[in-house]
Amino acid sequence: MRMTPEVKVFLYMVAMADAQQTLQDAKWQERYHLDPQKTFTKLVSHGYLQAVATGNELTAKARKALADIDDWLWIHEYYLPGVIDFTLAKRLAYRTDLQGYPLVQALLDQAQNQADGDHDYCALLLRHQLKLEFSTHHDNAAVQTLMQLMYSELDVSEEVDLKAFNYHNSWLKVTSFEKQLLKELLGRLDQTVDDFEMAFSQWLQTMPSYGRFFTNFEVMTIVMYELGNDEYRLDEVYHGAAMRHLAQQREQLDAQPHSATV
Repeated sequence: MRMTPEVKVFLYMVAMADAQQTLQDAKWQERYHLDPQKTFTKLVSHGYLQAVATGNELTAKARKALADIDDWLWIHEYYLPGVIDFTLAKRLAYRTDLQGYPLVQALLDQAQNQADGDHDYCALLLRHQLKLEFSTHHDNAAVQTLMQLMYSELDVSEEVDLKAFNYHNSWLKVTSFEKQLLKELLGRLDQTVDDFEMAFSQWLQTMPSYGRFFTNFEVMTIVMYELGNDEYRLDEVYHGAAMRHLAQQREQLDAQPHSATV
């Protein structure tokens, strides 16, 4: 029986977690194209699992096969199609000797370098990176990623109805999840909201503002009002940005040469 990384992770989960729940988990088929019941049967028949009173136990043969399981559990835990999977992990690990957290981070960096300016895809990668950093207590890195995510999400890649644009009907917002995450991170770091706002303001000074819907000052202001739950002032900022873009559009139309009329 070929002990691929996905089979190793399955073997580990069957023995160490709830076996019935593991066998019923759809991800084995959807993600790894493994039939859980058939794989379980093969593992038993090939001497990797044995039944005991408390469930399924790894044999000595299985423990030897799982010598590198920690590395594969990282990939399983932070799996992202086309970004973090066993094939890509094996290739990068072979070239770099990275394992664990550094390998997962390198896979995300690799995907970000290949994103080619795709706004939505970059935001997806940032959310996944935030999940990785937050859950592994890389808290300072998580705060930096959260800044990038807020900066990314407070922009628009398609036209909006400027006359109707306001805070309440816009999808350009700092989410409640991000605000809650920030509060937890600041608690871990023993920092205040003021500390974050100062750091975010300094970080924004290094970021481009031209061509974005909100200026960097507006982004800073929006985040500040979001953290204070001040929807009235948020609506003022959103309305002001829309009016600015509307005025710019009118100026551009006025600057265009008019056709001569007969």
